[in-house]
Amino acid sequence: MTDAKRSALRHWLSDVRESRDHPHDAGIDPCGVHWQRHAEGVLELTPSGMDATATTSDAADGKSPSAAEQPSHRYDAVLSCGIHGDETAPIEIVDGILRDIADGKLTLRERVLVVLGNPDAVRAGKRYLEYDLNRLFQGAHAKRAESPAVQRARELEVIVAQFFAGVDGVRRQRRHVDMHTAIRASLFPRFAVVPGTPERPPRAAWFDALAAADIEATMRTEQPSVTFSYYTCARFGAESCTLELGKVAPFGENPLADFAGIDAALRRWLSGGDMAAREDGQVLQARRFRVAAEIVRRTDAFVLDVPADTPNFTAYPAGTVLARDGENTYTVSHPEERIVFPNPDVANGLRAGVMVVPE
Repeated sequence: MTDAKRSALRHWLSDVRESRDHPHDAGIDPCGVHWQRHAEGVLELTPSGMDATATTSDAADGKSPSAAEQPSHRYDAVLSCGIHGDETAPIEIVDGILRDIADGKLTLRERVLVVLGNPDAVRAGKRYLEYDLNRLFQGAHAKRAESPAVQRARELEVIVAQFFAGVDGVRRQRRHVDMHTAIRASLFPRFAVVPGTPERPPRAAWFDALAAADIEATMRTEQPSVTFSYYTCARFGAESCTLELGKVAPFGENPLADFAGIDAALRRWLSGGDMAAREDGQVLQARRFRVAAEIVRRTDAFVLDVPADTPNFTAYPAGTVLARDGENTYTVSHPEERIVFPNPDVANGLRAGVMVVPE
């Protein structure tokens, strides 16, 4: 983590007293960027030259700007981290980006909502405190007993909906990058889960952009989900992804050099450039997979026949029985399937593993 006195993340997002006592503070930084804190851990940044106070109702009132006056900003962007409190590398990446925007080293040209998802869990250094926040979106919070995590998921859904409603009557492209780190090793240490729907599959250009960010593998899925990235994709048509960037580590112990590609790509994008246009000119390709099935734990009798230290993307041949749940079993049916996120200790009704096959 950067020096606390200079950390933009601490100043804007994580300071408990400031954000809780004054949750809706707003201002303009010396570079002309408008900032507004919507809630603890949620900061909206609007580039200089863009009307941060306009709303979609202005368009209805005939106040939307003419084509000549409209800004060139292309995206309404959501950049989230800290959905799980112990996943610190993405928090450090976002902290550096915010600090450089504040210092004038990075010129912001896209409207962006920065989300530190679970500040209480971040402060505690734990994945979550009551419920896994990344299993409470797309309305799943309504099925849980009231708790701070349920309240937070509901709050984030409302704020994101308001953000995507836009400003100045202009409909921009919507994109959401939700950054995590994995709790286990992976044969592809940097990978992305890319949600889509049958009506709106992810564009090829989105996979190209992720590959240019040094993402080694992508998992395309149309499975309905209760994750943050699926919520923004399904509800708002956003180009979304969940990024897994290496393994969980404490603050200050992350190999940030391993994530230089995603850091550079995010900076290109937020400063108005193309994520896919690397400075070195390389055109990279990620291994492409699609989700073939999910292994769901239904009862307390569930058994996942996978060693606890199994890396993500471990391959299994056809005919392998991977899970048993009473009379039900999961047997590999494709010539080869790889398992991602194996976890037999999830609550009943949640996925205990994701099976992927090559695209």
